[in-house]
Amino acid sequence: MLKKSLLAFSILSIVGSAAAADVTNPFYLAQKGQIGSITSASYDRNITKGSSWNAGWATKSHATVVDEQVQYGLTDSVALIGSVGNTWDHWKETEDGVKGQLQHDDNNINWSAGVAWNILSGPTKLQLSGKYAQDRLQNYRGEYKYAAGEVKAGYQFQRVLPYVSTGVKVPVAQSKHDNKLTYNAKAGLYQGACEIWALDTGIRMTYDENDEMRLIVAEAEASYYLTKNSTIGLFGTYSLDGKAQEKTKIYDKSVGARLRLFF
Repeated sequence: MLKKSLLAFSILSIVGSAAAADVTNPFYLAQKGQIGSITSASYDRNITKGSSWNAGWATKSHATVVDEQVQYGLTDSVALIGSVGNTWDHWKETEDGVKGQLQHDDNNINWSAGVAWNILSGPTKLQLSGKYAQDRLQNYRGEYKYAAGEVKAGYQFQRVLPYVSTGVKVPVAQSKHDNKLTYNAKAGLYQGACEIWALDTGIRMTYDENDEMRLIVAEAEASYYLTKNSTIGLFGTYSLDGKAQEKTKIYDKSVGARLRLFF
């Protein structure tokens, strides 16, 4: 009986330890002295179509994106986060089904540097984050430099974690046409069984003041635990609704893979 009790206690201890390393959790940060690597690769298909007076006009884009994010835990609740990546994008313009003169291949470097802070622990979660970054403009006008901040909050119900987040991008040294704010908000649901699998789903809305663009996207990521501190997963996005100025319609979808390693 004693041996069985000790064995059961050992199993529970292992499970409890694994639960503490819930690396796919949207609030997880590298712990003090820990280094995290998150490598992503994705393919994005974007179509922007005119309506009313320019109904026959459209631009189509095929983009391949690779990104490497590195975290370093300063404390158990504060981590430095940096990333670097690249976007290979081929886009073209068509009108009434005929290819136009505008066709181009873009190759843009993406990078960011910032910090994230988990203010609350336990079942109630609150995270603040900020970064300075350079990315690709969705409308193909080139590089986009900005500062960004995000607030994320949630509550853990055993293995299920509903959460919400909201953020803003502030352009830095951009041209007059690209110097307005971009907002985003997400409602998500995370569920995980450590050392087995995890699923993160949600709906995100983005509003860009520069083009009066509103995009609503469904997001999902399914991850499988290779070890307690590493996962491999598949993710995807699909636009549910997208509009911009002059009644332009936007269709966007992507699919990708992600590898997480924490040491």
